[in-house]
Amino acid sequence: MKIRKILAAFVSVVTICSVISVPTFAAQETQIVTDLVSPAYEYAMITKSYLTITSSTAECKSVCEGMTDVTQITVEHTLEKHWGLWIWNEVDGASWTKTVDTRAISLVNTKSGLDSGTYRLKSVFTPTNSSGKSETITVYSDEEMVG
Repeated sequence: MKIRKILAAFVSVVTICSVISVPTFAAQETQIVTDLVSPAYEYAMITKSYLTITSSTAECKSVCEGMTDVTQITVEHTLEKHWGLWIWNEVDGASWTKTVDTRAISLVNTKSGLDSGTYRLKSVFTPTNSSGKSETITVYSDEEMVG
């Protein structure tokens, strides 16, 4: 008899809860999806690092365009070889630096006689504005392989 009362009370509670409605609403949300996402820099509009390897010769190219108030840009690019896991080592004799007193820079160099392995170009840009303020931006190229 006691079990029937407990069961009847449980069924009554479930029935009452299912009858009570909870008001809900959905807000319309707009999402913008873009294919290209690029970081925003304070003093640079464009920063690119390109690596092309043909046979065992690498062509390394770094390009940066500063905002309108940029008066100087320095770029150092370094060819790196993958050693393992997340470790990249600088290739001997494959680091170059250039500074210009304009708002755009392009640095192109080649390195020949590469051993087999995976390579990338690390480009470090330092644009400086007319007030002397600067930022350091590091960009990596896509990885390229030598047979």
